[in-house]
Amino acid sequence: MICMDILEKAKKLMSNEPAFLNLKGKIMVAGDTHGDVVITKEIFRKFLNENFDYLLFLGDYIDRTPVDVENSIVNINFLLEKKVQYPDKIFLLKGNHEANYAIPCYPHEFKEEAGKLYEKYVRVFMEMPLTAMANNIFIAHGGFPLEKNLDEIDKNDVKAIEEITWSDPKISNLYRGAGYLFSEEDLDEFLHDVGAMAFIRGHDYNLNGIVVYKKCLTIFSSRLYKNKGNKGILVAKIYGDIKSMDDIEIENYSEKKWNSYEVMYK
Repeated sequence: MICMDILEKAKKLMSNEPAFLNLKGKIMVAGDTHGDVVITKEIFRKFLNENFDYLLFLGDYIDRTPVDVENSIVNINFLLEKKVQYPDKIFLLKGNHEANYAIPCYPHEFKEEAGKLYEKYVRVFMEMPLTAMANNIFIAHGGFPLEKNLDEIDKNDVKAIEEITWSDPKISNLYRGAGYLFSEEDLDEFLHDVGAMAFIRGHDYNLNGIVVYKKCLTIFSSRLYKNKGNKGILVAKIYGDIKSMDDIEIENYSEKKWNSYEVMYK
């Protein structure tokens, strides 16, 4: 079990972060890990070895853990420890599973896994940022807020949480009971208004490794979902402002080593 001091330090660090992060530099983005601490550690190792400025995770660190990992506590503990160790380099966005306190999600094994410490983890989750601009790429777990004044978003506003952590592209053809389905026109308008050229998200494993609407890339970073969508255990690498999706480098760890990856356009 995690040292209580780490929980308190992580909570305090993230309480000083805005809901909307603005990061510029050499940035690595990891998708949903869902308890897969094996992959989380590989991503962290890669981040250090390649000397990136920032490592940004898209949320959903808990629940749906691979069978060879004891539970998702191990994954979130590792991430929180690294957040405390590298407070200005590691950033943990909130996914819909971390936002279960606002909108219930299923499954949510984490509540039982955490036991008496559950509420302490929830207080940490409440302080996680919701979105980020990585150079000129918008980043969030699922969708984007309908209110475009990103600097005024409240981390724990239920409407913002729903829009940002639960939404999907219309092409997904999903109905989750929360969030909204955004069209290509919705995305283009949003990106134009916030000055972004693309959107990177997680949330829907069926779109793993797939670009929709020419500007919306979905990535997952868990072995449990490596055969979904276009397949892969993926990270995105951003080296500065981009002109198109082709400027984002994607790598895949499916074969237990990092290889270049070609996304599918749909």
